[in-house]
Amino acid sequence: MSVCRPVRCLFASASLPKPPSAPKRSFHASAPRAARKRRAHYPSIKAEDLNLLNQAADTQYPKYDTSETTLLEKRYTPAQIAAIKAAETAIDTRDLVTQSQRRSDPWLLPYEDDLAEVDPVTDHAEKLDIKDIPGNKSFREVNDVERDEAITLLANENLAKLFPDGIPEGEVSEDTVRQLEDAMGTALTQAVLDPRATMRIEDDRVAATLADPRYSMVLPDLPRIENRMVRQTRRLSSEEEEDPRQKRLLQYLDWDKTKLRSIRCKTLVVHGVTNQTRMGKIRSLYYLTIAGNQDGLLGVGEGKSVEPEEGRKQSIMSAIRNMRPVPRYENRTTFGDLEHKVGATKVQLFSRPPGFGLRVQHLIFELARAAGLQDLSARTPRSRNKMNVIKATWEALCNQKLPDEIARARGKKLVDVRKVYYGGSVH
Repeated sequence: MSVCRPVRCLFASASLPKPPSAPKRSFHASAPRAARKRRAHYPSIKAEDLNLLNQAADTQYPKYDTSETTLLEKRYTPAQIAAIKAAETAIDTRDLVTQSQRRSDPWLLPYEDDLAEVDPVTDHAEKLDIKDIPGNKSFREVNDVERDEAITLLANENLAKLFPDGIPEGEVSEDTVRQLEDAMGTALTQAVLDPRATMRIEDDRVAATLADPRYSMVLPDLPRIENRMVRQTRRLSSEEEEDPRQKRLLQYLDWDKTKLRSIRCKTLVVHGVTNQTRMGKIRSLYYLTIAGNQDGLLGVGEGKSVEPEEGRKQSIMSAIRNMRPVPRYENRTTFGDLEHKVGATKVQLFSRPPGFGLRVQHLIFELARAAGLQDLSARTPRSRNKMNVIKATWEALCNQKLPDEIARARGKKLVDVRKVYYGGSVH
C-alpha cells in the first residue's frame, strides 16, 4: 500500500464527489416545513398604526365635554357621576376598538347604555301623589263649549305626535287610510280621557303637571294606549277563522302569522299507544315534534290523541311554546364538548372547527339544523331510544356552561384576544 495516497487525501482542497442520492417522493400536498414562511403569532403594531387606533377610538368613543357633564349632573347624583368618570378612566378606548364587538343576538336590549330612559316595556313611570304638585290646586269644571275646544286641541296634539311630517294628503293606499283612521280614533279617545279636557286650572304649572304620566292613571302618550292586547285583538278580528289553539298561542307569544310560519317544525317520533280501561283497549297516537327558528331557539313538544291530526297539532304547539335559547359559539357550534344522560341514553356532543359540518345521526341532525348549528359531531354510546336521544340532546344544548359564567364563578375576567392573535380575522 502506498503512503502517498493518505497524504494526498489529507492535503487535498477539494472533497470527493458524493454519490447522487435518490429523490424523495413527497406524499403531502402542502409545501415542506423548510419552504414555509414563518408568520408572527400576533401582528406588531407600528407607531403610525397606533396613532390611527387613537383617532378611531376618539371618534367612536369621545370623551365628555363640559356641556355634557353639566347635563349628566342634572340627571345623575354626584356618586353616580364619580362612578361614570372612574369607569371612563379605567376602560381603554383602544381596547374597545380592537377587541370588543357589538351584540347582535335576539336577546339584545332595545337601548344600549342609557338605562335611565323610561322604556314602555321594561320600565314603568313612578306614580306621584297630589302632594307632589306645586302651586295652587284649585280647579273648576268646564262647560260644553270649553270641553269641545280642549278635546279638539288635545286631539290635534296627539295626531302631531303620530304624524310629525304632517297628515298624508292626496292619493294614499288603503293601509295608510286604515292607519289614519285608527290614529284619529286613538287620538280622540285619548283626548276625551285626558283630565285637561274636563277641568280648568288657573295656575299654568299645575295644569302642565296633568300631562305628566307620573300623575295620570291613563298615561297620555299614545304608544301606552296602544298596548299588546289591543293590537292582538285588532289583528285577530280582521283575520279569517283559525284554530283556537293557534289563536291562544299567538296571544301568548305576541306574534303574528308571518313569524309563526318562519318556525321550522318537524315530527320525529310517531307510534301508537294503547290504554287499557274497563271498556276495553283505547288506542291513540303519540307524536314528538321539534321546533326552531334556525337562529338560536329550539323546542321539543309531545302530543297524544285518538285523532291523528289533533295529536300532531298538539305536539307542534307544545314545541313552539317550549322553545328555549341555545347558546352558540360564533353562531355555528357549541361551547365545548357536552354530555347529558336521560334514562339509559347518554348523548355526547363535540364542538368542531368551521367547515366540519353536521356529522351526527339523523335525530340530532334535525335538532342541530333547527337550532342553527353548523359544525357538530355526536356519539350515543349507550341506549339509542329515540325519545330519550331527542330529550337528552335538547337539554344538553340548552344547559351549556358559558365561558362568561365559568369566569364569573372563578372570580376571573374573560377577555377575547382572538382579534389580537389572529389579526382581526374572527368569524
